[in-house]
Amino acid sequence: MASVIVKFLSIFFVLFSVSTFAQRKSSSTAPKKTSEDYKMLAYGATTNTNSGLLGGVVVRHSSAIGTKKGHPLHRYIAIEAINIKHPKEKSEPTSIANRFIYGKTNYLFSVRPQYGREIVYFKKNGEDGIGISLIVAGGPSIGIQKPYYIKYDRTGRGQIEVVQYDPNIHKELNRIQGSAGIWQDFFKGMSLNPGAHVKIAANIDMNTFGNSLTGFEIGLTAEAFSRKPEIMSSQLSQNSQFYTAGFLTVYFGNRKQKK
Repeated sequence: MASVIVKFLSIFFVLFSVSTFAQRKSSSTAPKKTSEDYKMLAYGATTNTNSGLLGGVVVRHSSAIGTKKGHPLHRYIAIEAINIKHPKEKSEPTSIANRFIYGKTNYLFSVRPQYGREIVYFKKNGEDGIGISLIVAGGPSIGIQKPYYIKYDRTGRGQIEVVQYDPNIHKELNRIQGSAGIWQDFFKGMSLNPGAHVKIAANIDMNTFGNSLTGFEIGLTAEAFSRKPEIMSSQLSQNSQFYTAGFLTVYFGNRKQKK
């Protein structure tokens, strides 16, 4: 976890330095502005240190509301849907070359409405350069716990059933035929676990073509749930009530700027 955070911060400082150089170079040829007035709506995918390569999806919106110490200040609103994994999850092969996660009893998803502020420290010059802003946001978390299903040969004679995995019951690993998939009985057996979260991120505005834009957020989140979710069997591993993660979100969207 620490090494991931160091890498994230290293990338941020490199981009910060590049942006500073670009801004200084362009300041002699372009008039200096003190504010921006635009609305931005974007959609993206995110990965984090508590998930796989695709950790979830994000919708975000920001709009200018004024300035703070000479820097443009935006209202930031977003919603994220994230898959949270236990750090001890490990995919194991079955006897028929399928895979399942030993000890996993439930999936944990978190739906995160967010409200906060975005301060623009370095603005793009038209379609050139890099824009950098700081985002601080937070809000409630809606934790959704969903059973983890496997395909299990109950009799050992090819009678395959789809059941919620319980390592205390399904002890004969050679009868496990693999995971039944995340979409198996998706809305069956769900339970809610409310909580709250905060995040801090650097927003990197990379490309702008007309009203279209591309960028990414890189930062940290901290989240707590009202009770411990059970992702792994409590007899095999401890489950945490608190989660921290480094994340990277890539987004695409549209910007409308007012003159």
